Amino acid sequence: MSTIRANVVQNASGGATTLTDLYPARAWVNFNGIGTVFIRNDGNVSSITDIGTGRFNVNFSSSLTSADYALSYDINSYETNNATVNSTLEGSSAASVVSLMTTSAVRVNQAVGTANFDSTRNFVSIVL
Repeated sequence: MSTIRANVVQNASGGATTLTDLYPARAWVNFNGIGTVFIRNDGNVSSITDIGTGRFNVNFSSSLTSADYALSYDINSYETNNATVNSTLEGSSAASVVSLMTTSAVRVNQAVGTANFDSTRNFVSIVL
C-alpha cells in the first residue's frame, strides 16, 4: 500500500503533527442514481451498474489490493421529511450472506424501512 508522507499536517486541535502518514481514498464516486445512472465525478471508478431500485454495483477501474477496505456510502437528496434513510453495503447484514465487497467492485443499497429508492446524489468512498 502506498502512503503520502507529509512533513507537517495540522491536527483537529490546531496544532501541528509532523511526519504523518495519510491514506487517501482508493476509489470514490459521486453519481446520479435516478433514471439512467450517470457519474458526475470519480476516482478509480469505471462504471456504476444499476441492478434494481436503490441497488448499485460500483465497479473499480483498477482492482484494489484487498477486499478488506473501509466503505463510506451517503446520499443527500431523499425528499420525504422525517424519513430514516439507510445507505448500506448490500449483503453484509446476515451471517449467511456473502459480502459483496470485492477487489473489483462493491454493491451498495439505499432504503427507507424495507422500501428501496433511487437518489439523485450518491457518494461512495473507499479507503484501504
